[in-house]
Amino acid sequence: MGLAYAGPQVLVVLSEDGVAYHEAAEAMRGYFQGHDATVSLRAIRAVDLDNSAAAQAQADILVAVGVRAMQDLAMDARPTLNILVPQQNFELVRPPSKRDSRLFSAIYLDQPIARRLRLIQQLLPGRQHIGVLLGPTTLDRSKPLQKSAREQQLALEVAQVSSQEEIIPSLNQLLANSQVLLALPDPLIYNQNTAQSILLTSYRAQTPLIAYSKAYVQAGALAAVFSTPAQIGRQAAEMVMRALQTKNFVLPAPQYPKYFSVDVNYQVARSLGFVLKDEATLLNQMQAGAERE
Repeated sequence: MGLAYAGPQVLVVLSEDGVAYHEAAEAMRGYFQGHDATVSLRAIRAVDLDNSAAAQAQADILVAVGVRAMQDLAMDARPTLNILVPQQNFELVRPPSKRDSRLFSAIYLDQPIARRLRLIQQLLPGRQHIGVLLGPTTLDRSKPLQKSAREQQLALEVAQVSSQEEIIPSLNQLLANSQVLLALPDPLIYNQNTAQSILLTSYRAQTPLIAYSKAYVQAGALAAVFSTPAQIGRQAAEMVMRALQTKNFVLPAPQYPKYFSVDVNYQVARSLGFVLKDEATLLNQMQAGAERE
């Protein structure tokens, strides 16, 4: 009696036991079950890596879910795809690891700048003056922001802050010359201690805030474009499948999320006097332009 064929082995390493990490892993598992039953997926926590030598040894491709898992696997020689990681964190880890991008790739947690600006254009046509607060971790996004804004015929006003005490004074000056406030995920600026003050300040100025997560929309931002863990998990499975079809399991280049969602706070819209498109229409229009990002 012949031995059963042992198909490709994918080891998913979760940074922690969070719902988002498991959601991404389950989306990958579901994709493989629906497209290639020979692919075997096992998920473990990063803290259990030292006790999972057998699972690691059998893995053909590793998927790191979150920053901690990415850091723990940065020196592993096998093809590694990193997901649910900010672009900046990935860029900080990759040079020290000296890993080839064909073997150490990522799906960024961030949305491409062009997509975020296109949301503003689709949601608030005619509002061309965009304000952005930049902190230490987002300062390097200034030039790409300016470039993308010019390409979409938008005027960008940037204010830089280096401490939390500077946020509200800088924001008030910024809002005086802005029709929309675009939030970028900078931990100095947007955190649980500052979020409510920023939302209230922009609301009092009658300036809508376009955020980067569903949670911010629920808290009072006008809208956001973001990718769910399941959407990123699906894209990760597609990338892994492509890699498994190559000779040396070569991964596609690091990339932004392919699949995304849009969330709108219609109560805030009514309070600000906006009549907005429904989310389904907005998402369809956003998806139609995604190939240009």
